[in-house]
Amino acid sequence: MTNQPLSGQDIWKEHRLIESYDVDIMGRLRAERLFAYLLSAAWSHARSTQYGYDQLSARNLMWVLVKAQIAIKRLPIWGERVLVQTWGKGMVKLYALRDFTVTSPTGGKLVSATSAWAILDRATGKSQRFHEKPGTFQWRPGMDEMLTNLKKVQASSNGQCVARYRVLFSDLDVNRHVTAARYLQWMIDSHPYERLEAVQAKSIELSFLSEARPNEKVEVFSEEKADQELCSVRRIGDGKELCRGRFEWRRACGA
Repeated sequence: MTNQPLSGQDIWKEHRLIESYDVDIMGRLRAERLFAYLLSAAWSHARSTQYGYDQLSARNLMWVLVKAQIAIKRLPIWGERVLVQTWGKGMVKLYALRDFTVTSPTGGKLVSATSAWAILDRATGKSQRFHEKPGTFQWRPGMDEMLTNLKKVQASSNGQCVARYRVLFSDLDVNRHVTAARYLQWMIDSHPYERLEAVQAKSIELSFLSEARPNEKVEVFSEEKADQELCSVRRIGDGKELCRGRFEWRRACGA
């Protein structure tokens, strides 16, 4: 079993084995799979409280991811075992803040991440206040793995269209929306094969702005700006921006 919850409500811990289907041609954990690991840990932790998927669904509510920031020191490789940890660190306005770490068996830090989430009413799409009941969620205030930046990723002003996709059945989650990790995958897959073989992400910042739904078509735009790249996923037809990304890249080992 590759996913083993280890602890109580304050810090959630999961062991992960990097499987063959998780890695790229270089044997490195793909960034979208790493992101999916983090999101899975967050959902599992929430499920152990009064704010899990089932509990919120009963009240016609749902969690949505608003912002994510990921700093990658080293990507785990095929066959490596890692420990994923996550915890809630507090509330800012209507946002619940959550941090993550991924470490090697020797305790070496591989990945740090932070995120901001909101609770929405399923019918109206409006943000709801996080009404915490005593003893149902244990925050770790001040335990900042990273400082959470709630500002939206900078908009691309001169991006070029580099890829187009159609929303498929496998892109959707239980809320019938495109999964957060799929937006990241679309952005990464929009790059030429040769570039992805030669580089890896050093940091990733994502802002989630709206939702793509079944059979819609989207475009990915990219703009190189100084030492970073700005990406944007937009719906074809009305041009509505769905997700923004900011990447810092570094040369892959051996490239």
